[in-house]
Amino acid sequence: MTKKIGKIIFISGPSGVGKGTLISALRDRHPDWIFPPSCTTRAPRPGEIDGKTYFFISRDEFQQKIDAGDFLEWADVHAGNWYGTLKKPLLDGVRDGKTVIREFDVQGYLVARDALPREFFTSIFLRPAESVADLIERIRDRAPISDAEVSKRVKSMERELDCAKFYDFEIISEAGKIEKLVADAEKLISLATKTQK
Repeated sequence: MTKKIGKIIFISGPSGVGKGTLISALRDRHPDWIFPPSCTTRAPRPGEIDGKTYFFISRDEFQQKIDAGDFLEWADVHAGNWYGTLKKPLLDGVRDGKTVIREFDVQGYLVARDALPREFFTSIFLRPAESVADLIERIRDRAPISDAEVSKRVKSMERELDCAKFYDFEIISEAGKIEKLVADAEKLISLATKTQK
């Protein structure tokens, strides 16, 4: 009998679209799936857990991992903090026949998709049902942000929405309709993992 090959599910979308909420719900509903955290050089925030939220490592450790080729992708994201995705947990999950869920920004996904065999992954883009202006209001409701930050976010969202064409599937995310978002995602993930041999 041929061993089942797992699948990495990459989930992307603009800020405020519900990626974190979706992944949290999937984690609760599918304890057998793997949700590998990123590495970061930033300090933990209250409530964050090393090895679960992120792997919090020093800049020296991060540089050693870059030099060793341990990252699938990495970036200096903002405020001089580095973030990176380790290859090993993703590839181990595929080899072990598991479903591996990974949130990615668009830039990270475009790097990752060129670095992995095509059969290893499926990608889902979450598109907001609302306009960019409504999405900004959704973000403002979470925490106060400056007008300069708003302008930066709008440009970033427009770029991200333009990259939706590079994804395998698209889901419309409507504010307040979490159950529908989760059900739509589970349907697509089930479809993607059924093709695993």
